[in-house]
Amino acid sequence: MFKKVLIAEDEDFMNDSLGAALEALGIVLEKRDYVSYCDDAFSRVKKAVRDGNPYELLITDLSFKEDFRKQEIPSGSELIRAVKGIQPDIKVLVFSVNDLKTTADSLFSGLGINGYVTKGRGAKVHFRSAINAIYQGKRFYPQNLQRTKGDGIIYELTSTEMIIINLIAEGRSQKWVADYLREHNIMPYSLSSVEKSLSRLKTVFDVSTLAQLICHFKDRGII
Repeated sequence: MFKKVLIAEDEDFMNDSLGAALEALGIVLEKRDYVSYCDDAFSRVKKAVRDGNPYELLITDLSFKEDFRKQEIPSGSELIRAVKGIQPDIKVLVFSVNDLKTTADSLFSGLGINGYVTKGRGAKVHFRSAINAIYQGKRFYPQNLQRTKGDGIIYELTSTEMIIINLIAEGRSQKWVADYLREHNIMPYSLSSVEKSLSRLKTVFDVSTLAQLICHFKDRGII
């Protein structure tokens, strides 16, 4: 069974539950193996690799609440990408409240995770099953994920829409984005076309605000 595991989760009560579930499998973690910030998780992985005693498994949530401490790595998907960059062979289990099939699919295909478990009813049993499956070299894919009307649409996004989404995620205004598109002769580049693109994407992914749209793309590991 795994001997060296790192948990990135910002809810203390959830850390307690995960720790108890791991102990039932014979995995006992040290206090330093529980981190509440993605930046700290990345630092722990980097130090472990440098010391020649790397982590075998990373368990991470996808969403982390913002507070007074500014983070270079704000989400679980970005943490996975950063960790894979310095330790490609580390096993990764995502434990998230996000129950969308598209989110899990993008993480399996795009970031090479090994398992995905949704928080909620039956999570304890699924969590243990996932740990065992991953240890045996298998992939754990949950059967309770939800399909939405946005499933698969990510592959149909235009290059212009992807540029718009990335610029909005950087904090740029819609007018700034329109000016950027015009400056680089990327059509259509009017402000109304930018607004219509964002409105279409919110409808497709069934969200009501730009913040929710950006969060949705980040959770999928797209941006």
